[in-house]
Order: sequence, then C-alpha cells, then structure tokens
Amino acid sequence: VKYIVLESLPQVLIEQGILQGTYLTSTNGRKFAAFQGVPYAQPPTGKFRFKDPAPPNPWVGIWNASEPGSVCLQNMEIPTYFKYTNDHYTSHIQTPIAGDEDCLFINIYTSKVYFPMNFIMKIFIHGGCFMHGHGSWYGPRHIMDRDLVYVTFNYRVGPLGFLSTEDEVVPGNMGLKDQSAALHWIQKNIAAFGGNPNSVTLAGNSAGAASVHFHYLSPMSKGTFHRGMSLSGSAFCPWVQMEEGKAKAEQLAAALGCTTKTTKEMVKCLRKRPAYKITQQIKNFKGWLHSPFSPFGFIVEKAGISPFLNKLPKDVILNGEAQNIPWIASVTTEEGLYPVADFITKKNLLQELEDRFQEIAPYLLHYNYTVVKDKKKEVADKIRSFYLKGKPISPETVKEIIQ
Repeated sequence: VKYIVLESLPQVLIEQGILQGTYLTSTNGRKFAAFQGVPYAQPPTGKFRFKDPAPPNPWVGIWNASEPGSVCLQNMEIPTYFKYTNDHYTSHIQTPIAGDEDCLFINIYTSKVYFPMNFIMKIFIHGGCFMHGHGSWYGPRHIMDRDLVYVTFNYRVGPLGFLSTEDEVVPGNMGLKDQSAALHWIQKNIAAFGGNPNSVTLAGNSAGAASVHFHYLSPMSKGTFHRGMSLSGSAFCPWVQMEEGKAKAEQLAAALGCTTKTTKEMVKCLRKRPAYKITQQIKNFKGWLHSPFSPFGFIVEKAGISPFLNKLPKDVILNGEAQNIPWIASVTTEEGLYPVADFITKKNLLQELEDRFQEIAPYLLHYNYTVVKDKKKEVADKIRSFYLKGKPISPETVKEIIQ
C-alpha cells in the first residue's frame, strides 16, 4: 500500500487507482479524513440489472472521493419516520423517486491515513426494510471522535435489489450480495486507510441488523468480520423474508407490459424498462398505507451458481453452520411504534383500522402470504383479543396498538 501526502487533501492508492478525499471535523473538533463515493462494484445497470455485483473497474487519474455517491434508486412515498433529504432527489410522474441505479459506493472515514495505524474497524449497514436508505444515513461526525476506521455503503434496495424469479434467471438477494461484495472490498483495501482487516465489527439496525445476522449465516461472507451487532432486527423477523417471489416478479412485469410466459423473456423485458418505472410499482404491493413495508426482501435461493443462502436461516443454525463469533442483538421497548407512527395521530385511520381490522391485519403484521386465506380472519381475531382484550382501536388504546 502506498500513501501519498498532500498539504491540502488526503490521497490513498488502492488496487483500482488513486483516491482523493477530504477532511471533516468530528462533533468534538477532531479532524479526520473522509473518502466517500468510492465504487466497490461495477454499476448494476443494463445487462447487470438483477445480477450479482461484478468487481469494480480501475480508473486512470485521480478519483474524486470528497462527496458520497448517488443513493440507490428508491420510492420516496414512504412513512414519515423514513423521511430524509439528500442531493440526489428527482421527481417523476405520479411517484417521487430518489437516487440512481449506479449506486454501489462505499464511504471510508479514518483518523489517520498516511502510515499504518492498525485501527479497529466499524462497519455500519443501513436499515430501511430493504426498501429505502443509504450509507450516508449514519454519518461519521459523532463516532469519529475516536481513533478508528468507520465504513458505510449503499446496497440495492426494493425490486432492483431483491426481485426473484425463484430460478436461475434471477435467484434473488442481489442487495445482500452487494453487501458481501462490500465486505470483501473492505478486507482487501482497508489497510490503505489505516484499518485493521483482522479486527472488524459489523453492525446495523433494522434491515441492517437483519443483514448482519444473515452474514453470520451465509458462506459468501465468511471471514470478512470478527464480531457483530444487530440493533432491532434479525434473520427471523417476519418482515425480512419475502414470500411468493416469482408471483411478485410476474405482477411487476405485467404492470410494465412485459410477458410472463417464461422468466427469461420476462427479465429480458424488465432490463429494458426504465429503472424508475420499476421502482414506481412498489405502491402496487402495499395492502394498506405503507404496509407491508417490505414486500421485497431476503429469499431462500432455489438456484444459481453462487447463492447467498440456499437454506432457511433456522436450518443453517440448527446444522451448526453459522459463524461462531461474538454477536450482540437488541430490541427497543415499544418498537411497534413503527409502523404505527404513520396512523396513530389520525382518527380517521384509527377508525378504519377498527372497522377493517380483519382485512388490514395481514398486511400490517406481515402474515398475508404465510397464513392460508380461510384462516386469516381467525388469526386477526386472536391477535386482537390477546392485545386489546375487547377494547376498540382508538386514541385511548394507543399503547395496546403499539404492543
């Protein structure tokens, strides 16, 4: 690894070429180097759409790594608790869309860069139900009060990251494979930024927390980290695992005028459709308001050359195949406020939930695809009886609704 010292801006030389970053200041006034918007894979566009991430291309000259790259394309019709602003917001007809397909970028923040420091590594995977979010959601200013190397990255979300035809055409889990590619990129390059590749802590929240757990289970990510933290999410959460992957792919294709006769023809057509139109279709997978909030997510791969995971998470664990390294997992009290926050202050929506609970509950509680049709109302009634104990859904029973 070569280190290039400039008076004004930090530079490092990695396998892909020279990076030029910038300096930022932490909350308590410490100066640190930032290398943002660094490609860790080829753009997943054109023929690479719906495919596993490919190794990044080298460049000639100096790569400007002073700003984060584009966020991955995502539908911005999202609950208020996910609202954020960024510099890559664009509006299209009917549905607002943010980001770009060319989005596989990584951000590295380091206390020192000009000589080997062997700092501990902290990688944070963003949440967002596998539907929204980006690495810059969790910035460096607080954590960089300490001596360490902190890394965040984008990964494909929504149908562009988690579509599955449940066969070899699009096995699925592209977003999780992006994450694994980023972890391998970090192992290969982090010494250039003063980081210790043998002391990596992998953390995340929500979908990021579930992702951390998945990396314990997937052989694809083995050896890329040494301890983990899952904050409010695991591979066992009902909203994490996608059901009816092929049916959802066919629904999406039909809405965009693509044939569904064969998966090969269907995907060939989808690769020619504008990416933002694919992302716009997410609204058609919502049963009530923004629920289910993760219609696309992890799926057990039934085919493919390099599956991220071709077994149920529980089977990996029961078979003793998970990585045996330290793991901390946590939840937050009354976490049911999400997604309740979207309707808890609106009396008309509370009344609608009261009147249509049997119909809405399968979407709100993520069992629409896992409970047979003639049992859904019975399950809804049992849930309501257990938590509300005969009380109506109203502003006075907010606590019970959150539970």
